[in-house]
Amino acid sequence: MKLLKTDRNSGYAEIEIENDDDLWRLKDFIRKGDLVRSLTQRTKLDGREKKTCTLTLEVEKTAYENDRLRVTGEITKGADDIELGYHTFNLEAGSTFEIEREFTKEDWKKLEEWEEKRSYSVLFCLVEKGSADFFIVEESGIRDLSKVEENIPGKMYADQKTGEDFYEKVRNVLERTDKDNLILCGPGMQKNKVYNLLSEDLQQKTFLQDTSVTGKTGLHEAIKRGALEKVVEESRISEESKAVESFLEELEKEGDASYGEPVKNLAEMGAVKKLLITPEQNRENSELKKQVERQGGETVLVHTDHEAGERIENFGGIAALLRYSP
Repeated sequence: MKLLKTDRNSGYAEIEIENDDDLWRLKDFIRKGDLVRSLTQRTKLDGREKKTCTLTLEVEKTAYENDRLRVTGEITKGADDIELGYHTFNLEAGSTFEIEREFTKEDWKKLEEWEEKRSYSVLFCLVEKGSADFFIVEESGIRDLSKVEENIPGKMYADQKTGEDFYEKVRNVLERTDKDNLILCGPGMQKNKVYNLLSEDLQQKTFLQDTSVTGKTGLHEAIKRGALEKVVEESRISEESKAVESFLEELEKEGDASYGEPVKNLAEMGAVKKLLITPEQNRENSELKKQVERQGGETVLVHTDHEAGERIENFGGIAALLRYSP
């Protein structure tokens, strides 16, 4: 989520939706009576065609439907040549909308937290002898993907099938994943057998978690044991630490790097390739992040709950990798 414009005095925000998690968060944030404005299509008065225009609705209800958020209300402002009455915005990832209401301090706090929050999408594989369940876990919920099953004889039939085909099938499913993280769970050693078959790259982003059962019960058990929290947190810290390490390496060789107040001037010049900034400094310098990104730069929010974040804080909470040294 990006806060493109805000006016706390008048109760106004322009918001860009970046992913499905944002839609899920906004379903309860947008409330009855809010004024929501967005670009949409509406039938013209002659009834023969639709016109692309900006409408303002007084919200009556919202409905979250997987990859979109439906916002329905009565049109309060729009083009002169369109039908009035009720209309529904279908907000999706990539949509931009404006909202007006009497925002509370808690409302602003939520929006700021959501802007800084990193979305996650983690693949869980719960495996036991002859059976594997797959789930995608995101902030917006759990998706049941599929199941792999195969009869594997016991030890008394060791001269027959050994189960290698089953483990290969599971491996093939996992190797096709585009998720940043994988959690292998289960009550026995089968998860270890699958892990050992994975490529080195996939092993590096795989976490093993013991559970007493598989299926959805096992999934919830793994989450309760902290597997999801640990993987998501480690992923965030790893990403932030890599960015900090790149900055320190560049700084040490007196290369294209800067920190503190000079970064603001460099951003105005379009010289900032990657901005590293703590959440506190980001709140105090909200325009800096927008300026860098408008000029094609990237921003990494570096939290201070780990060593790399503490180092950036020692540099004033603002650092940058540059396109060039002025």
